[in-house]
Amino acid sequence: MCSSWKHCCRFNNVPRGNMGIQNLTNNPPAKNFQRLDPWFVTGFCDGEAAFTFSRSGDDVFALYFSVCQREDNREIIEKMQVFFGGIGKIYIRKEQLPTEKSGHTKPNAYFRVCKQNELLKIIEHFDKFPLQSKKQEVYTIWRDMAIEKTKRFLNCRSDEFKTFSAKLATMNQKSRAFKKHSR
Repeated sequence: MCSSWKHCCRFNNVPRGNMGIQNLTNNPPAKNFQRLDPWFVTGFCDGEAAFTFSRSGDDVFALYFSVCQREDNREIIEKMQVFFGGIGKIYIRKEQLPTEKSGHTKPNAYFRVCKQNELLKIIEHFDKFPLQSKKQEVYTIWRDMAIEKTKRFLNCRSDEFKTFSAKLATMNQKSRAFKKHSR
C-alpha cells in the first residue's frame, strides 16, 4: 500500500512538496478499455484498496476510497476509474528515497475517490458485489460513516464519527485494510 496522505478531502487539497506528484486527472483516459468484470473489481479491491478517512482535529472527518499500484501497472488504475464511471482522481507520484519514517517508494499511480456523491457510487458497487475477506467488516463500518456523513452533509462533527473511528481502530490496528490518518 502506498504511503499515507495527510490532508482533508473536503477541501480537495492536493498534497504537494515531498509527495512528488507529477500529474493528476479527474477525467478517465481516452483509451478504449475492455470493461472490467464487477467481481474482478471486488476481488482486486479486497487485496489492494483502502476504505479510510482523514481526521482534522478531534471532530472533522473526510472519507475516501483508494487503490494504489506501481506506476508500471497504471493501466489497471485507469481501468478502475473508467469502471466506476470516471469518478475520483488519479495521482502519479514520483519515486521517493527512504527516510527515517518510511522505506523506499517506487513511482506509483494512486486512484482516490473522496467526494461524497462519488463515494455513494463506490458503496453501490460493494453492496451489490460484496468483499469476501476481513476487509468486508472494515467496509461495513466505513459505509455507515459515509452514509451518516451524507445525511449530515457539512454538519458531520458528531460523536457518532468518533464511535465509528474507535470501532475501526480496535478491529485490527496493524491491518492495511484500514488506515486512520490524522492531520
